[in-house]
Amino acid sequence: MIGVSANDLDELEGQLRSLPPGLTKHDMEPGYAAMADWLRGLPSDRQARILSALRSWLLDRFHPWHSQAALEMAVRLSDPTLLQAAIDEAMREGIHEIDRGAPYPPWLVFDLGVIAAISRWKGDPGAKSKNYLSQLRSTAQTATTYPRRLLASRAWLTECLLKQSSRDECLEGAIGVVRRWRDERLLRSTLSLLHAYFWSNADMVSKLSSMLTREELAFMWP
Repeated sequence: MIGVSANDLDELEGQLRSLPPGLTKHDMEPGYAAMADWLRGLPSDRQARILSALRSWLLDRFHPWHSQAALEMAVRLSDPTLLQAAIDEAMREGIHEIDRGAPYPPWLVFDLGVIAAISRWKGDPGAKSKNYLSQLRSTAQTATTYPRRLLASRAWLTECLLKQSSRDECLEGAIGVVRRWRDERLLRSTLSLLHAYFWSNADMVSKLSSMLTREELAFMWP
């Protein structure tokens, strides 16, 4: 990439060395914050070049945190091009089958990270993000495997989060489909995401209280 050397990404990664030893051993959040703060302090042209170069980290799925760091920088620096590159990579990789109960493979962790990045985007995440969510959600009615159902339900709930005018109808549809799957693991995943998205919104908490069963509410708000 013109104007960007390996040293630029090394310097970005080196921001972790400014943190107290062991701080990121179990949680990379302080590291992501440090890298984002460093990027914000750069001249705009160098910042843009490094953000563009971070597309190479999106491909580094087997590194413990490179791909997630690239997604974090896209969100924290509001870089739509990097987010769009992540969506392209997720679509290129596609969705595969996994053994039930097996650990999530890197491609699935990445796909979930892309959906999470879209959910956290400040303002309109753009047409490509919305189309990506729509494509995943559209498979919900016919999906039969765990990865496809997991991604479809996550995308559907994220669409509901982004919608203001038809959110209630959106949520009722998503919750109804997940219930029909009769999969406790997927139901718990759905309830956990509902909690993450809406627990701080008193109006939504009230509405969800009327949509969910007593058992579902007990899991969501113990």
